[in-house]
Amino acid sequence: MIIIPAIHITFSLEKPLTVPVNYQHLLQAFVYKILPQKEATFLHEHGFQHQNRTYKLFVFSTLQSSNITYDKETRKLTFYDKLYLSISSIIPDIVEKTANFLLLSEDLEMNGVSLKVESLEFDKLDVQDSEIVVRALSPITVYSTFERRDGSKITHYFSPFDKVFEHLLEENFIRKYEAFYNKPFAEEGQVLSVEPIQVDSRDKVVTNYKSTWITGWKGMYRLKAKPEYLSFLLNTGLGSKNSIGFGMIRPESTLPKRD
Repeated sequence: MIIIPAIHITFSLEKPLTVPVNYQHLLQAFVYKILPQKEATFLHEHGFQHQNRTYKLFVFSTLQSSNITYDKETRKLTFYDKLYLSISSIIPDIVEKTANFLLLSEDLEMNGVSLKVESLEFDKLDVQDSEIVVRALSPITVYSTFERRDGSKITHYFSPFDKVFEHLLEENFIRKYEAFYNKPFAEEGQVLSVEPIQVDSRDKVVTNYKSTWITGWKGMYRLKAKPEYLSFLLNTGLGSKNSIGFGMIRPESTLPKRD
């Protein structure tokens, strides 16, 4: 597998940026604007098919900053000074073309505030080991949907401390792997181990995306799998809803140091 680095973007703000606490739809729209349009159109309209599911096979972080305030009355976040965003994909052209677009862009904006690209950094990542410790840059989410007797559906989100959490992450990985390579997964038995090693209640994130409540978890995790599989997960995301900004993970050692 070709190792494709994630891109870590630093933006400077023309003025403070204020967004709703549930800003996922705004961030997704912004990310799609900076992705290469040919690839973004393919992902949006087609993606990679697995039975009745579609996978986009790219992932991005939440908005990061060292200077954020939260207004409880308005339920809004305000970012000051610098803003950080990371993007990764298993599709080679996405990271490279996004970086080229950002280097030439001068009129980016989010929620009416101008953003200027201050710097771009890339992971120099080549997974050689079968065990890595990662940090979730956006919440990891896994869930099951059940049907009631009246035909309505209910969705249950699992925490990292539920026994089924690891199993559902493994099943999700296998489906994405089969979708990308367009062939059945050959191995039997457990192929992915996920252990929460620094996760507590403060890492639980509940957000509303287009009228749907989604629960995910940040924190640090120990992953065990073949290096090839770990590389795939770093490029595509861990768990569900990666293309709307859930499940981006990076080894702590590869993350850029920030003010």
